[in-house]
Amino acid sequence: MKPLYYTLSLFFAIILYACQKEDTLNDIGYLRLNINDSNEMQTKAASLPEGYTGKQIAVKIVDKNGKVVEKTDDWELWKDEPIELPVGTYTIQASSYGFDGKQSAEEAPYYYGEETVSITSGKEVNAKVVCKLANVKVSVKLSDNIKTKFKAFDITVKPQETGACDPITISVDLAGSNETKAIYFPVTNLTVQYTLTNQNNEPHSAAYNLSDVKGNDHYILNFKLAETGTTGNVTVTVDETMQEYEYTFTVSQHPKNNANLTAGAWDRLAYLKAENVTMGTGVSTEGITFQYRIKTTTTQTKADETPWNDVETTANENTYTAMLTGLTVSTTYEYRLANAEGETFGSIKEFTTSTTDAETQLPNGNFEDWCVRTATTALFDSDTTFPCSGDDYDNGNRFWDTSNRGANSAGQKDPTNKTTELVHSGTYAAKLITDVIAGNLAAASLYTGDFGSANLNPEATINFGKPFTSRPIALHGYYKYTATTASGTDKLPSNVTLEGDLDQCAIFIVLMKSENQHLVNNTKPETFLSVEKIWEDDKFIAYGELPSGASTQGDGLVEFTIPLKYKEQFFDEQPTHIIIVCSASKYGDYMVGGEGSTLYVDDFSLIYEGEPTIWE
Repeated sequence: MKPLYYTLSLFFAIILYACQKEDTLNDIGYLRLNINDSNEMQTKAASLPEGYTGKQIAVKIVDKNGKVVEKTDDWELWKDEPIELPVGTYTIQASSYGFDGKQSAEEAPYYYGEETVSITSGKEVNAKVVCKLANVKVSVKLSDNIKTKFKAFDITVKPQETGACDPITISVDLAGSNETKAIYFPVTNLTVQYTLTNQNNEPHSAAYNLSDVKGNDHYILNFKLAETGTTGNVTVTVDETMQEYEYTFTVSQHPKNNANLTAGAWDRLAYLKAENVTMGTGVSTEGITFQYRIKTTTTQTKADETPWNDVETTANENTYTAMLTGLTVSTTYEYRLANAEGETFGSIKEFTTSTTDAETQLPNGNFEDWCVRTATTALFDSDTTFPCSGDDYDNGNRFWDTSNRGANSAGQKDPTNKTTELVHSGTYAAKLITDVIAGNLAAASLYTGDFGSANLNPEATINFGKPFTSRPIALHGYYKYTATTASGTDKLPSNVTLEGDLDQCAIFIVLMKSENQHLVNNTKPETFLSVEKIWEDDKFIAYGELPSGASTQGDGLVEFTIPLKYKEQFFDEQPTHIIIVCSASKYGDYMVGGEGSTLYVDDFSLIYEGEPTIWE
């Protein structure tokens, strides 16, 4: 094996001479340099100075006070030339010129060595500085048979300590050489993650830690195809003299113990999912759970390894999910899927919790504030009731709006208004009564957003949603509903029926991530906020609806809690808008409803404590 160093020989000669003005001898010496050739191959990397090999050696001569008294970028410029030095103690520092070895790069060896010498009067001093590889070399070798069985091979080498250096990923050319370019890292513990994809597009992924890494280490990663379709343990061969470490990975073309792991994190919880979980022959399925722990910045050995914590896990065929609670904000965690025997499926992954989420409540959620202002209807300006204080209306701070402006074209009707008839707390609640105005159905509504426009066609637009960035788990409140017989049921969508032709109410909540409000036009059904529309449109990230729109029992208000169901693919997204809609006629957009259908609502609030629901 080739040694990963070469020799820099520094020869010091003390030459005494007589001063013209004095008879005494001056203490002066001379330094001569000689550097032997390296046996490392020539290298070049795009991120380094052109032609960089690491073998142009720069030299500094430093006195005992740390002052650089002589230096050169290339020792060849000093070759066979004496350097005059006063008597004293010096440190000779020799290193590769053009790169300091503190970052990862392809084919970037960095050599360094130093030696202390003393120049004394009347004596000749010789010294030799040995420059060794000061960073860490990693190379990859493939067997011939593995190249024919796989269609893709990606390997990522990264520091175990975040930020120590950049990770490097190599996509191996399986039609090319059996050995990749060497990559170099500063001295830091490393993790090797690799994924091989077989001809059936099935990936085999795994990770392996390289610990106790030192300068002048060379890690040779050998990959070969396992016999009989199984995989063996990683074997390690060490040549301590040369500090070369050969790791042999036996990889099956039929992957075992594989899984695709994902996580979505909030401030104190995370949703974990493992898909496409596969197991090799004889691998136990007993006790398969997610496990997690706080990620540390130190290397974890078997002796002092932080224990893994089990998470209650739900299994559905080869998919596993878990909701992890009680976490700490702004903290990085590691997680994995493992069975009771500690065998893992897929790689160890990580996630970071967010900063503390705000727990914002609904402005005027108790519906105590109401005012009357002149507003534009389809025909003329009319006094109109709004669910906000006069100051909030005048200052443009309305959170809730109604369909009153569409209904008040024939005079002030205000299908949505305050009431003292049924109140849970305070003085007022909201009362919504579906009406027929000028021969057209006017479904009473109350929602977060802004009324757009109305005409006599009849056509109306609404801009649903108000700015909102919190992540509640449910909407809580009180309501009472009395339905009448609905008219216009022939206009209903084909998949909708009304039992006994009785009208239905609606109360639902949506969280949205969008630059704008959601525009609904009652003449364009594709804009309606149906469950199907919300599920299919990626801008909507969570949804919840009152389970039944039928008339309530009894004479009083009924308490409700509507869980918010979060789409799992957008679980870690933060919303920009909140939409809450209450309607006395659920299908009023289709001009279907019952005149006189009445909905009371009061004391709406958002719940933040507990586990969120996943919408699958």
